[in-house]
Amino acid sequence: MPELPDVEAVRRYLIASGVVESHITGATLGWPRAVVEPSAGEFTRRVTGRTVLDVGRRAKFLYLPLDTGTLVVHLRMTGNLEVVEPSTPARTRPSATFALSTGQEMRFYDPRRLGKLWLVDDTAPLFDKLGPEPLEASFTVGLLAQRLGRRRAPIKPVLLDQGVIAGIGNIYADEILFCARLHPTRPAADLTDVEMERLHACIVSVLKDAVEVLTPVVPAGGPPTESEQGRQVLRVPRQEGAPCGRCGTPVIRLVLRGRSAYFCGACQA
Repeated sequence: MPELPDVEAVRRYLIASGVVESHITGATLGWPRAVVEPSAGEFTRRVTGRTVLDVGRRAKFLYLPLDTGTLVVHLRMTGNLEVVEPSTPARTRPSATFALSTGQEMRFYDPRRLGKLWLVDDTAPLFDKLGPEPLEASFTVGLLAQRLGRRRAPIKPVLLDQGVIAGIGNIYADEILFCARLHPTRPAADLTDVEMERLHACIVSVLKDAVEVLTPVVPAGGPPTESEQGRQVLRVPRQEGAPCGRCGTPVIRLVLRGRSAYFCGACQA
């Protein structure tokens, strides 16, 4: 599933592709059920003629403020946005295609048809319950400690809670805990001050480094972390029994609250 680094990489790619300040001259839905709000017909009518003012990200959401309303996209498991010439052959049938005044098309590819689109006047219902952004300057060690609070839950599912910290998903939670040398079942409330500082540093560095590596990968199509280049930068093998890249100990897989956790039993004791 695209996580914060993937979505931020797509955001940067869209800006570099000249989407900002372009006009949406037409919209076609290959998968109308991708539209959550408003109706599919109203969506295409209202988005046509609008000007894209910016491209932003909140947690795992992309949002494009328009001169009227905001276009919000959630990539879910396999979604991606691509800006191409209209003559470019489609890799699969796009869930949505937006014709732009630049002469290009912005295509929303989503092979599993799980991605979602909104056209809203107010983003608050979608964003207000999300936790702080971990790559913003306001995300301090003190804020992290406050968000973790007295939570007795294992640290892995706590990191996945979008209401605690925005944007971290299953893969990067494992990467962060490996960096911080923390066992995924460790109760969040039990972290020492030193461990909290290390966890904070790893959240920031792992996500920031991933964004830089993945941004050039976006035009290749698909979620960047799932690409060949993206997988090469992951430090935790996502295969039980594979050797830990740090010490060679076989990687362990646990299921915590329905999600797989891969970790090194020696490095993350």
